[in-house]
Amino acid sequence: MLKCIISIFIVTMLLNLRSWCEVMNKKEMFFIAEQDERYFLRNGLRVLLKKSTFLPLVSIQVWVKVGSINETEDINGVSHFLEHLVFKGTKSYSLKEISKKIERYGAVLNAGTSKEFTVYFVDIPKEGLEEAIKILSELVFDATFPDNELENERNVVIEEIKRYEDTPTNILYENFNKLLFQKSAYKWRVIGKEENIRNLSKSQIIKYYKSFYQPANMIISICGDIEYDKTKELIDKYFNYNLVSPDSDIGVRNPPLYEEIIPAATEIKKHKVQHTYFICGFLGPKIDDKHQYTGEVLSIILGEGLSSRLYQNLREKKQLVYEISSGFYTQVGPSVFYITGVCEHKNFEKTIEEIKKILDDVKNNGVTNAELEKAKHIIVTRWYFNNETVHSKASTLAWWEMFMSLEELNSYLENIGKITNNDIKHFLNLYAKDLVISALMPE
Repeated sequence: MLKCIISIFIVTMLLNLRSWCEVMNKKEMFFIAEQDERYFLRNGLRVLLKKSTFLPLVSIQVWVKVGSINETEDINGVSHFLEHLVFKGTKSYSLKEISKKIERYGAVLNAGTSKEFTVYFVDIPKEGLEEAIKILSELVFDATFPDNELENERNVVIEEIKRYEDTPTNILYENFNKLLFQKSAYKWRVIGKEENIRNLSKSQIIKYYKSFYQPANMIISICGDIEYDKTKELIDKYFNYNLVSPDSDIGVRNPPLYEEIIPAATEIKKHKVQHTYFICGFLGPKIDDKHQYTGEVLSIILGEGLSSRLYQNLREKKQLVYEISSGFYTQVGPSVFYITGVCEHKNFEKTIEEIKKILDDVKNNGVTNAELEKAKHIIVTRWYFNNETVHSKASTLAWWEMFMSLEELNSYLENIGKITNNDIKHFLNLYAKDLVISALMPE
């Protein structure tokens, strides 16, 4: 019996491998199929539906275009705090009832806040689709903010902030972020400030909720084993709210995100660490610039894996660091290219010097064809792995619809494939003129 199971497993793996190779050889993936649905409700809410019948599961996600960039200094943290509070009770459900409804399906209900969006989701067997849609609609439209739950959750978020500030890498990131973003709203922390959370009133929170949690400021993205007509009926039933709020302010939803290029800067602070933690980098292109793809490819070449330039030079050859990697993340405003690592403090200056040499070498001489092709293959492989589940597919659809376009999404792998050696050099010469450096050294 065991041999039979093993044989079946091997045959299945070989078939999957053959299919994988066929897909990879196409060098493309059309994420949006003809049968997928994209439309607007009368109230302005955008709807994305993608059918995937591989498993009897559904991911229902509501994306709200609000995050820390929509805040001001005195209410920094309200987006994150609000994300916690909506779960504490709605028009039809108490806190316990929400949990009970979801748990009986063995489902997952959760949320997350970023600088640019807040997302609420339920991953659930398809039988629970209607219940999940109803719960999500009440979270974003009909939260009640009970006084006792608000105060309890205030303490929870304050403790979360304290734990966040106990982690050196979090402090390092926030210090680096402050150096890069000195004018735009990207300087605000997503998790917020303890003082603000203590002082935010219920009326301030409700005003913020009513202002931003409007249908025209939302996307509902659903992927899984669904029937299109039935799903559309449920969305119309629970999400076709005609909300008009005097607190709604379209202008607030589009804060100025311009940031001047920061000249070279270095900030080193003492902290309770055994080694020196550092992050360095620079601002890059905005979201609508094709160099977004260049930054992604370059980050793989420089600092992804054991064969990357940074790892080979700083870790293997010169043994200056314990850890080294690079990354690139996209924002509506300026993107960020960064290099981060851990080293002995005596090696810190030499490490930064070597990083600058590597960047200058790529600026002037570019990269090898082998490096370029390898980076592209890594991105393609990661793209497929990252979009295996109904949850990840729903998330991908929502993000691209909210910040770029579904047409651009369908061209993602093609755009990655177009990156050339000259693009890499041009990217660094254009953006990496100065390096902003933040470090935490042992006390």
